[in-house]
Amino acid sequence: MGGISKTNLEMEHDAASALLAPKLLSRISRLEMVARQVMDGYVQGLHRSAHLGFATDFAQHREYTPGDDLKRIDWRVYAKVDRYYIRQYEVSTNLRAHLLVDASGSMGYQGQHDVMSKYRYAQFTAACLAYLLLHQQDSCGLISFDEKIRDFIPARSAASHLITLARALDARPLGVEGKLSSTLHEAADRLKQRSMIILISDLLETADDVISALHHLRHRRHEVLLLQILSHDEIVFPFRKWTLFRNLESAGHELRLDPAVVRRRYLEAMRTHRRAIEKACSDLHISHQLIDTQKSVDQALTAYLSTRLRERGI
Repeated sequence: MGGISKTNLEMEHDAASALLAPKLLSRISRLEMVARQVMDGYVQGLHRSAHLGFATDFAQHREYTPGDDLKRIDWRVYAKVDRYYIRQYEVSTNLRAHLLVDASGSMGYQGQHDVMSKYRYAQFTAACLAYLLLHQQDSCGLISFDEKIRDFIPARSAASHLITLARALDARPLGVEGKLSSTLHEAADRLKQRSMIILISDLLETADDVISALHHLRHRRHEVLLLQILSHDEIVFPFRKWTLFRNLESAGHELRLDPAVVRRRYLEAMRTHRRAIEKACSDLHISHQLIDTQKSVDQALTAYLSTRLRERGI
């Protein structure tokens, strides 16, 4: 399959959405989305498979058995030990990835200096990642959710699948109440084949519940990438004057507060929550990245994916 043409994307731009802005895609087009753990795939690609075959990366020797291809005998080993051994290699395969996009009410927050809401930022991020995955001939699917799964699009590798994913992302309205942990448990049960799970969310739910769901995903042997999208306001709490704070996931729940009174407690609670998530991700070998919405989408993705490449030694 050939790569995705930006010219073709421009022709279908209106039919898909502004999420496929050619200028944005051109700024990330040289990035790669790579897996750290072995993957179950089905074509030659960038990623290492759990299956042994005859490719380019040596894995191990095994003793010759009748019926094995004689061309695979390692004669150097035979010369040393006077026994026949077969050279085995790890097969490089394509990646199967699923984008999990949080569409709950809290994602609708947009700070006074932010150019877009957290949800719109997450949509752009997901569209860019889908483009990268499909551009390198991997397969990509989508799950969007609020209090339950709203969209479930199976992973496909066809170039035209990008338009399907972008349309679904753009068409999914923001929900109200969110139940992140229960959705992740459901996703873990529904995704039977080992794959890469890319969760894009603000993670504003009880840390213990989120961590339990992450354990479930890892138990299913998925590789998990966690992109935590937060507004700059949520990170630094810049409010100075009396402010009306509204619960975006519970209608009618709002409080007018003096920020000076609650700032210390808020920041301490946010640090505690983030540290719990970060520790769990470290223990579970989950890639976690906090993204401030004041940083552009292409800058955030470039920094994050470049770090992944360096850690993988590419």
